[in-house]
Amino acid sequence: MVMVTYRFEIGTDVLCNLGELGWKMGRVIAHNYREDPWPEDFFAPYQVVLEEDRSLIYVPEDDDRFCRVPTPEDLHILGRTDALAAPSFDASQYALPTRGGPENLRCEGGTSAPFQSYRKGRCFCCDDCPRSWSYAELYSEHYRCAARNGLTVTRHDVDLGTVQVGGQVAFAIDDALPVSAGFMQAPMLVRLPPGLTFTDEGGLDGEVRFDPYREDTYEVNFVAVSTEAWENTDVGLVRLELRLTVEGNTPPPGFDRAAFALQQDDASKKAQGIMARLRETWDRWSRGGTTNRATCDTMLADLDRLRSLAEEHPRLDQGQWWAHLGGYHMNVHKLLENTLFECELYLGYALTFGEDGVRYYAEQNLEGCYSKRLLEAARFMWYDGLECILQGEWVAAIDLFRAASDKKDGWGWAVNHGDIWLSEAVALMLQGTATPEVVHEDGWLETARALIQRAAQRTQEARVFDHEGHPWIREVQDALSAYEGLEAGDDVTAWREALAGRTVFWCAQVLSGGYPFPPPCRDRLVDEQTLLDRLPGHPA
Repeated sequence: MVMVTYRFEIGTDVLCNLGELGWKMGRVIAHNYREDPWPEDFFAPYQVVLEEDRSLIYVPEDDDRFCRVPTPEDLHILGRTDALAAPSFDASQYALPTRGGPENLRCEGGTSAPFQSYRKGRCFCCDDCPRSWSYAELYSEHYRCAARNGLTVTRHDVDLGTVQVGGQVAFAIDDALPVSAGFMQAPMLVRLPPGLTFTDEGGLDGEVRFDPYREDTYEVNFVAVSTEAWENTDVGLVRLELRLTVEGNTPPPGFDRAAFALQQDDASKKAQGIMARLRETWDRWSRGGTTNRATCDTMLADLDRLRSLAEEHPRLDQGQWWAHLGGYHMNVHKLLENTLFECELYLGYALTFGEDGVRYYAEQNLEGCYSKRLLEAARFMWYDGLECILQGEWVAAIDLFRAASDKKDGWGWAVNHGDIWLSEAVALMLQGTATPEVVHEDGWLETARALIQRAAQRTQEARVFDHEGHPWIREVQDALSAYEGLEAGDDVTAWREALAGRTVFWCAQVLSGGYPFPPPCRDRLVDEQTLLDRLPGHPA
């Protein structure tokens, strides 16, 4: 046997891919595992004992697709049911950095603030107002907006016992909870039995009806959150969890179980057909067989069909089609369609079903969505900084450019050529030459030179431009060289006026979407509130 060096030592805790069963935590207990029927020269790199039930598995390849080190988000996903639940492990070592706590947040506009306030880059790219936080912002382990912004979470769990189908449920919040409103912000209504109604005041009542999607006996873990008291550091967000066991969930007279199963199977086949077309369209684009515009048009039409199907059968296959609906909106967002809201809306809604496989798939995609938030914020903060340049507000512009480049190491949504670094360099040059004579006292020259070099390097790596490179970078490099050729005490007025004039031109190019900068952000096809209103309510 050839000696092979593996990534993980014996005793390492790893996360393993069990296919349809999802990812499970385990520990490496052996290297070079083999079984008798295998060819003599074949060995599995690892044998792993699973944490959940102590069963033994082998890992076929030493690759992240099969086995990897768990991230903090992985541990949170496995260790609790949502990002506001209490973790079942010591999470202190995975605490997120926070800055300033609740005072960074604001709700001056009530809940009518724009859905894209995260594009300002404040509050860790969460919405400025917690009362506007979405399913993803509240429940996703990759967003964790409450933790990022240092908000308190008050948890209140109530066990409502066992109820028979046909029985009554009547629950109202008592004085034990510090809030009595706001619980309809993002409730997990899909988890409720048919016949029960939940209210904004946190009440639950009604007669439990038969649910064809569930077993004869099933558990309910319903969660809702109120952000009404987010500013109160003793209360913060209130997470209400109502638990009950439903028994006697047998079909009533006249219910045709076979017909119901056939209906669900037909709907699943339609969804699978739409998914196949979505994959085919994306693969064709990946091979260069179609344009961005044609790809978006085709995929958006199929996504609209999938949305309609999910709305008609909202609980089909435990919510997986909502997750796919959000996931494939990420593809068209990559082609600069303005659909991040759809990605987050449907992936976040999929989290509320509580099914482990659907939740993990949704969280995998929400990791990318949060990164896209950072990229969008970087782009629009860059635009805001350019507006400051046009107003001669150098300090504000520099601060915005630095904050924007920090979001994703100088990248933005379709901002791929170091443009944010270059813009900061220009602002530094204009600020540093505000006096009429050449001075080299505050270090701005060295900083600007380094920023221009970083932008030029990224442009070269992109291999998009010809040998002359990015036209704005080339101009700024020439301007800096001309400045460095001046003597101390020389008048820089003419040099600065020329730079300022060209800067106005380039800012206008960027803000209008001219070459070689990102095209203007496309208008949304459907407004956000309409899509929110179309989400399913209480189970029928």
